[in-house]
Amino acid sequence: MKICLVPTMFPKYKGDYYGSFIFDDAKMLVNKGFEVHVVTQHNTGIPYEEIMDGIHVHRFRWMKPKKFKALVHFKGLIDNFRLVTYLISLFFNLMWIIKKLDIDIIHAHSVVPTGLIGVIVANIVRKPVFITVHGMDITNFENNPFFKRLIRFSLNNCNKAVAVSMDLSEKMEKLEIKEDKIIVLRNAIDTKRFIPLKNRKIRNYYGVNDKDILILFVGYLDTFKGVFELMNSFHEINKKNVNVKLMIVGEGPKNNELKKIASRLCLETHVIFAGKISPSDIHEYYQSSDIFVLPSHTEGTPLVVIEAMACGLPIVASNVGGIPEIVINNKNGFIITPQNEIELISKVQILVKNQSLRNKFADKSIEIINTEFDNDIKVEKLINLYKNAAGR
Repeated sequence: MKICLVPTMFPKYKGDYYGSFIFDDAKMLVNKGFEVHVVTQHNTGIPYEEIMDGIHVHRFRWMKPKKFKALVHFKGLIDNFRLVTYLISLFFNLMWIIKKLDIDIIHAHSVVPTGLIGVIVANIVRKPVFITVHGMDITNFENNPFFKRLIRFSLNNCNKAVAVSMDLSEKMEKLEIKEDKIIVLRNAIDTKRFIPLKNRKIRNYYGVNDKDILILFVGYLDTFKGVFELMNSFHEINKKNVNVKLMIVGEGPKNNELKKIASRLCLETHVIFAGKISPSDIHEYYQSSDIFVLPSHTEGTPLVVIEAMACGLPIVASNVGGIPEIVINNKNGFIITPQNEIELISKVQILVKNQSLRNKFADKSIEIINTEFDNDIKVEKLINLYKNAAGR
């Protein structure tokens, strides 16, 4: 069977974290014997066509920005014009790939723009089409009447609308998506790699000793991820504890601003900016840490939380999106109100001071992962969806 994935996010090269969860899904399908093609936008400095771990990647031309940025961060007249060129180019390239290679299944990731184009093309060529909803593709547009119509059209005209959380499923129902169209298929991870192993390699490299409590953040460095609240909160936590350090993994538009804040607050020796880490190495950072924090303003079901849980970390995360479905308050972590620094300080401080509670939460995190978030279980469910749609 030939599968065509149509994501807005996909790694630009092997080891790129951007869209790595879709790359992992594609690789699992290849390992199961499927022929997998990915149609996605081109970015500067990478080939238009290549094969990555058996995945056929086709990148289309469009009026891309000179410096890479995610589609969800496009703003203004010029970016809107870029999106128009994106839509037109995606439509014609997807049509060409589907017909030329006789693709069996189209699977778009994100409702607009890829899901919309996927549905239009699928209806023309008479192929089954799935759309996975990840979060921001709905939450960013649910109050916009024009985009609500596009979302409603796309999801009501695909074979199945795949939500990565119950929260997103409920949001789709409120948008008047037909109930029989919606299925929940949670994000999952490789539980053979993300394991609760204590790893000293990263701690040693950054000079974090055994007595230090290492707090970890992994994500895009922008305001909506709660990075400024995290920095301010850590400043207060650091005043009360001499043995805490904060490691920030990731990059983004607020990177330099955060470093300036760390310098202004005299936190240079306590805050570690690790930068962008290859997906193949990221598990070592979880395994070297003691607490995972994600104080986002908005989310779907963040893969980083699942990865942290699998590595045996207690979690402090915001009450947004699908997070409360995987972080059970007072069981494997603490759920906090977004943008509430007082709560964030209080909950992290409790975990810093209480090792037995950290261990208790860690055990529960591992238990939840082993029952619900294994990649092998997810891919089998995905394959069954494909086979049923294709009549095989």
